[in-house]
Amino acid sequence: MASRHGTDDGEALSDALKERAMDEAPVGITMTDPTRPDNPLVYVNDAFERITGYEREGILGRNCRFLQGPETATERVDVLRRAVETGESAVVELRNYRADGEVFWNEVKVAPIRDDAGDVRYFVGFQRDVTERKRSELAVRRERANLDHLLNRVDGLLSDVTEAVVSAESREAIERQVCERLAAAETYAFAWLGAVDLVDGVVRPRARAGGSVDADALTVPHDVDDHPVVRALDSGAVAVGDGGAGVPAELADAAGGVAAVPLRYRGTTYGVLTVCAAETGALNERETTVLESLGRTVATALNAHESRRLAAADQVVSLAFDVRDRSLFAVDLATRVDGSLDYRGEVYRGETPVLFFTADGSAGAERVLAAADASPAVADAAVVGDADEAALFEFHLPPSSFPADLAARGVRIQGIDAADGAARVELELPAGVDARAAVERVRERYDGVELVRYREDERPPTTARDFAATIEERLTDRQRAALQRAYLSGYYNSTRMATGDELAAAMGVSRATFHQHLRAAERKVFAAFFDRHT
Repeated sequence: MASRHGTDDGEALSDALKERAMDEAPVGITMTDPTRPDNPLVYVNDAFERITGYEREGILGRNCRFLQGPETATERVDVLRRAVETGESAVVELRNYRADGEVFWNEVKVAPIRDDAGDVRYFVGFQRDVTERKRSELAVRRERANLDHLLNRVDGLLSDVTEAVVSAESREAIERQVCERLAAAETYAFAWLGAVDLVDGVVRPRARAGGSVDADALTVPHDVDDHPVVRALDSGAVAVGDGGAGVPAELADAAGGVAAVPLRYRGTTYGVLTVCAAETGALNERETTVLESLGRTVATALNAHESRRLAAADQVVSLAFDVRDRSLFAVDLATRVDGSLDYRGEVYRGETPVLFFTADGSAGAERVLAAADASPAVADAAVVGDADEAALFEFHLPPSSFPADLAARGVRIQGIDAADGAARVELELPAGVDARAAVERVRERYDGVELVRYREDERPPTTARDFAATIEERLTDRQRAALQRAYLSGYYNSTRMATGDELAAAMGVSRATFHQHLRAAERKVFAAFFDRHT
């Protein structure tokens, strides 16, 4: 076995080699003599000089308390003192001072060196600069404390707001309660909640609290790109402004900034919540995190309220646009034929939308087909037949066309009336479809778009019995008899079990009269299902 202080061949290491190893060690090494008064330093290595900035010639013979200063913890110095007095080892971390006065964190380990008799002859000390590690640890502790504060604030504010919105019985009550709870918090001086008026693109307040501010002062045109409210709606994220932009004049002296929070839930925007801070600098990164959580909570509450309301009634949103852009195929066709086109319905053949239109008599079928052939927005066109003494046309559009785009978003076309270089486009949005997103999509596709109507309608659910009753009201007795006889006799089976002559005889009418009643009845049934204008 190799000697503890030698090489593997048993040769002892020289004292000079040991001292050289200590001199060149990467950690500070000191030795003190506790048998002499004040336990002075008798050895320091090069690393100790580098760490402390002191030269050995000036410190040998002195107690190492010269490293201490105002920020040195006395209780940790006492740990080292007791270790020396009792001849034991100790480890502490304390703030020491370099020769130039710079404070650093020093990890100090001391251990006794005993002679052959077992008495303490020296104390060896190891010093390591752990300032960077301590800074990292302190940063982690501060961040943890900040996080704890943030979580407590989030929990407190969300609990307060959640309690308020859960007890609210209407959307208006939710919005009012949210604003009142925020305005009551010490962080905020004022709060208001607004929604976009889709007709004119203006954000108007629906609720506000915290001060006497006129509604007009809170109204924000949607084309003011630098306003926090507009930025929040466009980006879908919290937008912060300084004490100028977004702060009502009545609060200019009291507000320390403004933050706008979009209220979005699964793609649907319910509005924007805006708060004015009570102090400058309050709307920091942590506070915006709180507001993001708050925005999600409020949007979820609004969605839950809307879902409950829609469970009791079938709601649809009706939109109407005036479009003057010839990129819309109906405008282009009406301009080319110098006539009018009226939407009658649509079907899909694979992914290709096929739209049906009637054209006024002055246009002429050949002229309409020629215009469709020349239009870049129409893939194909054909004359289907006559409807109400006007020619019925079907227009095949590309899969990426306007109707396909709308259908992908759950939007239905209710009407397209094109004439004189413009078209009135009427759309219906079922519950759950974001009306604002639909409006923006239309404006993205076409220039010269004006939203002329926005209306929310609640319709009671229609049952199969209701549908049948509606049809019965439209049929005459003769029409109902002809339709019922044809159905019950197997007239509509793939292998027809009764002829028109037989059914006419059974009704006691001529064959021509029977078919006249039957076609009229069939038309009314189909109209109830397909024709949304009827």
